[in-house]
Amino acid sequence: MASLDEVHLAHAGFRLSVCPALGGAITRFALDDFDLLRPWDGSEQVRRTSCFVLAPYSNRVGGGMFQADGESHRLRLNSAEHALPIHGVGWKRSWTLAAQEADRLVLTLLHRAEGDARQDWPFSFELEHELGLDEQGAWLRLALINRSERVMPAGLGWHPYFPRHAGVTLRFAAEQVWLSDDQQLPSEAVDIPPRWDFRQTRALGEPELDHCFAGWDVTATLQWPTAGVRLELEADPSMAHLVVYTPPAAQGFFAVEPVSHRNNALNAPDPAKHGVLYLQPGERLERRCRLRVTRR
Repeated sequence: MASLDEVHLAHAGFRLSVCPALGGAITRFALDDFDLLRPWDGSEQVRRTSCFVLAPYSNRVGGGMFQADGESHRLRLNSAEHALPIHGVGWKRSWTLAAQEADRLVLTLLHRAEGDARQDWPFSFELEHELGLDEQGAWLRLALINRSERVMPAGLGWHPYFPRHAGVTLRFAAEQVWLSDDQQLPSEAVDIPPRWDFRQTRALGEPELDHCFAGWDVTATLQWPTAGVRLELEADPSMAHLVVYTPPAAQGFFAVEPVSHRNNALNAPDPAKHGVLYLQPGERLERRCRLRVTRR
């Protein structure tokens, strides 16, 4: 693997670090001495970082294949921890640092659908990820451009890991949640049961979530009362799906993931209904996300 050197940004007490070679992942986001994302453990595992990009699809692809443009496309496994292709291509590749200032940087990635790389995604594309800091926290802009000569199904998102500091609370509103089968693929959309209802601020607890919420209102609020820290995750209105993952508390983290389409949407009867977009050659899909922080 290429050198796991980090690039650092700073502004108004905020610090943000990125490792271009390790999936272009964020490795730390902190306000003064308080970690707002789970800090990277220094390993070569992208899943042990603070946040990574999901593109050109998010979450799992059922059966490791999908239909597009009248063809069937099979994807190879991309994680030893999962039995299905997961989270797209970007998190498994080294990115290029294209621009850097004191409080802003740009990472890029070009995927050419040639040779074995076609098994990761059969369409060529380019990614551009701009990350910055201001007085309110961090802002992210992610662009996906179809560089193939065919129409390409597309989706994107972010996979931030939040630290499970004592007393952490969560609030978000959504219309439905997708139940999952034994492969963690969505099976049925239902009204949100009380144990998964976070419309009112409540302690995270142990909800045993690894599910996709539909009709999310594109704002999630996290609070760490002991530290007096509040973080609002805000995404573009079109990012109407939210994946929430809550492993046992002893693991020390949880994930709240804004995404453009539901899990396994590529295999839905009508993928577009569940957020998949179809990009013409050269067309660009761009979405934004903000981590707005206050501290008393």
